[in-house]
Amino acid sequence: MDAPTAPLPKFVSGKRPAFHADPAIDRLIAMVLALTREVSVLRDRVDTLEVLGQEAGWLTIDAVEAYVPPLPVRQRREAGREAMIGRVLAILSEEIADLEAGASDDGYWATISAIETGEA
Repeated sequence: MDAPTAPLPKFVSGKRPAFHADPAIDRLIAMVLALTREVSVLRDRVDTLEVLGQEAGWLTIDAVEAYVPPLPVRQRREAGREAMIGRVLAILSEEIADLEAGASDDGYWATISAIETGEA
């Protein structure tokens, strides 16, 4: 049995490596990739529900298109959107935390090394 490991930190400390001359491009790419991941998961879930509903005979595409959600459903969806936006914009939160902590490239790579060697 493997020894229990400590949970990984929520944010990787240290400055992220830069791939473009303008760091804003790196941030934008990271945000787009996070959003793409979110959309991909949602598309898979919607497709699963539609296929299951059609196979069971209780759902048609016309019913999906005509649906008008009541207020509690709209509120739940809005909360989900807010959470997703937080995940998409997390890269900016991480960078702000790094700047406030005076992070450097050394801290980032030390964290990566600790993860790779199982120390984190």
